[in-house]
Amino acid sequence: MTDKPIVYTICGVHNGLNYTKELLASIKKQSYPNIIIIFIDDGSTDGTSDFIKRNYPEIILLKGDGNLWWTGALYKGVKKVLSLASKDDFIFTVNNDCIFGRDLVLNLVKTSLGNHRAIVGSLIIDSNNVSKIIDAGVQIDWPKGKYISLLPKKITDLPKNKLFQENIDTLSTKGTLYPVEVFHKIGNFDKKHLPHYVSDYEFACRAKKAGFTLLLSYQARVYNDAGRTGFGETIPSEINFKQFRSLLFSRNSRINIVDHFWFTHLCCPLKYKPISYFRLLAKCLYLFIFIFPFNLIRNKLLK
Repeated sequence: MTDKPIVYTICGVHNGLNYTKELLASIKKQSYPNIIIIFIDDGSTDGTSDFIKRNYPEIILLKGDGNLWWTGALYKGVKKVLSLASKDDFIFTVNNDCIFGRDLVLNLVKTSLGNHRAIVGSLIIDSNNVSKIIDAGVQIDWPKGKYISLLPKKITDLPKNKLFQENIDTLSTKGTLYPVEVFHKIGNFDKKHLPHYVSDYEFACRAKKAGFTLLLSYQARVYNDAGRTGFGETIPSEINFKQFRSLLFSRNSRINIVDHFWFTHLCCPLKYKPISYFRLLAKCLYLFIFIFPFNLIRNKLLK
């Protein structure tokens, strides 16, 4: 060990062993010298735990029964870290379908320490199209009910004289560094209300409200297989009632109405809550009254 703060790296997995192998290779080649890895295997059936035990015995391996989901896995990992960490340490969260270069953690730590121990997220790039930026920062326009994905959208358009984006309202957990004091002050990820999606956004909003700075580093670059993340980005052209119900209520759906209700309830400023609740209800009714019947009618006409 060195006198540098320890970076506890947390990742929850449920199968996807090939992704995990690539992620671990990325972590193990990091230039930052003081990293402890914690994996939470939530009921994998593809030999993930056996692989980690056999090849990386130094990794702290925690287990779930398949019902932790993403937030429960993070919660379990954070709880373990807080039983081990000193006050100057960090927690680094990452998905197992991510890979990155050897200086990622070093860049994140430098950016955090250079900005009063800020929370620092990574620039997320599409691993299937390495010129495409998936996430360069997000602002939330509560009056209009919009999530604004900030520019640029291409690597070639990144500003030459700017190291990070500071005008953001939230962060994902795909390559984000948190000082441990954040968790001591505001608590853990909210596994009760947000078991899978948007728990990372809620946590970052909570941290910002508590006075912590959020930054997204342009130098810290994570390559993510974006196509692997859930469903709900688009409405299928063919849809039955079961599929329609899954779009609105499945934990794997990115437009899960329950998740977005809780995110709004927990994060939206009080004066914008009524209109935000109304928008959620209107969206649900719109999908049910217009989109779902339209798909059924169109499919019948095409047969």
